[in-house]
Amino acid sequence: MTSEAGSAWTLVMSYALENRRMEQIASKSMQQDTPVNEHSPNWNLYRTSLSQMTHLKSQSTHWRTTCSFPTYKVDYTDYVRAKFTDFDIMTFLGSGICKKVEYVNIRGHQCAQCTTQWWHENSQYAPHIDSNYSNGCQFVPTQGSVSSEDNFGYYAPGYVNKKFRCTAGPLSTTNWWFGGYL
Repeated sequence: MTSEAGSAWTLVMSYALENRRMEQIASKSMQQDTPVNEHSPNWNLYRTSLSQMTHLKSQSTHWRTTCSFPTYKVDYTDYVRAKFTDFDIMTFLGSGICKKVEYVNIRGHQCAQCTTQWWHENSQYAPHIDSNYSNGCQFVPTQGSVSSEDNFGYYAPGYVNKKFRCTAGPLSTTNWWFGGYL
């Protein structure tokens, strides 16, 4: 599969919006071992095991999230990427905390080498940005957002924006990857 030139990425989790309420997808952190279809990677409902994620992280410099990769590939719209050394998505837990990313784009709002506000809690919610809040971070994608809009994960019912590619429709997918640049 072709992704980004000069890089190598491994899919660690992917799910369609219609599957967002599954416990392993909605309320489990990256620190929790909740594989789904572990031996049959697919776009609609897949999460690898914690041991596999940990191994892949040890071989990776970056993580990224894409939206509906099978349709859009990587065009850097509705996309986020960070270095593990700046923002370790595997160990981070918190609510509304500013974390540094290399690049983020939500509905056309973008910034590079900036802080974004993240939520990620064990047995509460998967990692995500709520683009309706800014709370002092550098990235402020509030224009065009819906109330409590979730981006790149969690997707509470009633808080999705059809203008965001991961939540445009029930078959839209959120795709998490570990990898790096060659």
